[in-house]
Amino acid sequence: MAAQPPKVDRRVPWYVYLAAILLLGWSTLVVSTLASEKDFDYPFWRVMVPVALQIAIGCGLLFRRRWAWILGVTTAVVFVAEGLRRLLFVHFEYEWAVALIDYFAPAIVILVALLPGRARRAFLGE
Repeated sequence: MAAQPPKVDRRVPWYVYLAAILLLGWSTLVVSTLASEKDFDYPFWRVMVPVALQIAIGCGLLFRRRWAWILGVTTAVVFVAEGLRRLLFVHFEYEWAVALIDYFAPAIVILVALLPGRARRAFLGE
């Protein structure tokens, strides 16, 4: 008898689905708020790029796509770097709130959901 390779548990943990739903809910709220302003100039598009990434990650995680895991971890690292840049170098009145709400909160949700071993194995098949 030949040795069989070990089975990999491909079930996605519940907290990955919870993170995907949180990302989609938050992005929907931001899009509806921005669309109600009816002002589609430069700040609108600057906010829409991270929101579009969050929507793509949320949908990809719900459909269990490998690219969503990779995009999620990469985006979370970029969000943390941008949040730190805003906290340390941009000195506006409420810039700390923007950094916390728009960058650190989504990054923490993504990283907490995607970096544990069960989630990583479910998407990458390690």
